Amino acid sequence: MSTADVEQRLKTLFSVILERPVDEVEPTLSPATCEKWDSLNQIHLVNGIEEEFGFQMDFEDQMRLQSFAQALEIVNAATAAR
Repeated sequence: MSTADVEQRLKTLFSVILERPVDEVEPTLSPATCEKWDSLNQIHLVNGIEEEFGFQMDFEDQMRLQSFAQALEIVNAATAAR
């Protein structure tokens, strides 16, 4: 899976969970910039990432997930390791 594919799939996931248009899902998207990114949607993002990309996020990565850019970094590292 290419990095562009990963990014597009992740953008779609964020768009659905955070109820934002895909074109508004940018690297700087974070709980501070998105009203819908609350603690419950944080859990939905983690679960969605795990289901979409087929890996289990460890606790450190779950806590580090504080922006779209960080999510992309976490997913790219996990998918590259396979």
